[in-house]
Amino acid sequence: MPLRVWLSTRFFLFFLTWSSYLSYWGVWLLASGFRATQVTMVVTVGLVARSLSIAFLYPPLCRLTSLRRLSRLLVWTAAGLSTLYLTDPGFWPMIAVSVLVGMAYPLLMPLSETLATMGAADGHVDYGSVRYFGSAGFIVGLGIAGGIERQFGDTALVYVFVVGCSAMALADLVRPSKFPEGHTAVAGGGRRRLLRQPGYALALGNSVLLQGAHAAYYAFGAEYFRTLGVSSVQVSLMLALAVACELLLFKYAGRLLGRRSVPVLFAAAAAISLLRWGLLAVPVPVAVVVLTQTLHAGTFALTHIAHARSVQEHVPKHLWATAHGLYAALAISLGVAAVTTVTGPLYAISPHWAFLCMAAVCLPCLWLARVQARAFAGAGPGPMDGAEDSSRSVGAAEASDPAVRP
Repeated sequence: MPLRVWLSTRFFLFFLTWSSYLSYWGVWLLASGFRATQVTMVVTVGLVARSLSIAFLYPPLCRLTSLRRLSRLLVWTAAGLSTLYLTDPGFWPMIAVSVLVGMAYPLLMPLSETLATMGAADGHVDYGSVRYFGSAGFIVGLGIAGGIERQFGDTALVYVFVVGCSAMALADLVRPSKFPEGHTAVAGGGRRRLLRQPGYALALGNSVLLQGAHAAYYAFGAEYFRTLGVSSVQVSLMLALAVACELLLFKYAGRLLGRRSVPVLFAAAAAISLLRWGLLAVPVPVAVVVLTQTLHAGTFALTHIAHARSVQEHVPKHLWATAHGLYAALAISLGVAAVTTVTGPLYAISPHWAFLCMAAVCLPCLWLARVQARAFAGAGPGPMDGAEDSSRSVGAAEASDPAVRP
């Protein structure tokens, strides 16, 4: 099987499962009898496990074994662990299951991103064309989850995740051609070096805050929409609308954003985040809530693009995978976990308080973007330590096209 087809299938199936794991997990846990505060704890420990696993387990695994063996190990481990949710565990067993799944399943995200980046750098795939299947899988997963929920109830949502993980494991049995076997060393080390580089460290800090501000939306967004009288199918459509707008921005980012600087992109993402979460922090008509879903392109995708630009322009090629791991561990995992611990109790009081907290988290990013602009101006263009010019591009996705999602 061509590497392009294999990666497209992997992205599609992973994000199909990710859609239920991210958007409907709170709904399923509440339907299973857990209280909002317990849901907060279950989600948080899973996020913390994900963060620690990506930061400290993923790099040594990449160094100790080939990427092909690691792919099989992770996908089959995730498929096996996912079945533990079917045992109807109580609160503390659910905490344990969340930790185990959080340590294995999310590692497939940085691994797939690393493989796609390397395949693009070697000229075997176009990053954007395979990564778009991930967003497509997310939208399809939302549709499936919505249909399952309407037909069989909230407690059946777990089967979308379990069956999806099993399908991903079976698909991994096919061996792709031109698999990047010999590049495992790039994933190890370099974290301290990256964090000592002011421009990139500030970009990562902005990413942690802006992505972490999605915490209440990820944990309770679907449930909140339902409290507004929105049907399960309409909830799926609202969630899909957010991802569709995200996908459009990724597709046309090069044309729409041009060569806007990284600090400008972060400042724009912060402003859009303040607007989105600020609107949800007050009682508004359902039509306005639906319109805020279109702002997901600015809160999530634009932040992702800004971080990608900072990696392309200020990080040497051999540290790309390390930068991917830091972003996944700190911005997509630990940052969301930290904010979830606060927004969960606030949501139990009022959803509006939870969204107001998310808006407050984004406020410092406007100042950080300004500091970042000064840091980038002082550092000068190009990757740190004079890395080769080729490190500024990922296959066809060059620095002029920021639609690259590390």
